[in-house]
Amino acid sequence: MQFIWPIKAGFRIVYLDENYQRTVIAREKRDYVWLMSRDPILSEEEYAGFVQFIVSLGYSENQLRRVPQKWTDTSLN
Repeated sequence: MQFIWPIKAGFRIVYLDENYQRTVIAREKRDYVWLMSRDPILSEEEYAGFVQFIVSLGYSENQLRRVPQKWTDTSLN
C-alpha cells in the first residue's frame, strides 16, 4: 500500500473468512498485525486459533495485545 509518494507500507491481507466477518492484516516486516472482526465478541477458542495462525506467520505471541471491545450502543452487539 502506498499512501503518498515516497511513503509505502507493506500491509497484506493474510486471512479473510468467506463471509467477510474476520480478517488478519499483517506487515511484511512482522512488526504490526491486526485481527479484525465485525462482531465485538470472539470466543476464547476462536481467538486462540487466530493467535496460533498469527504465530505461524512469524509473530511473537508475547507481543500480541487483546484490546477490549466496549460498545456504547447496544444495537451494535
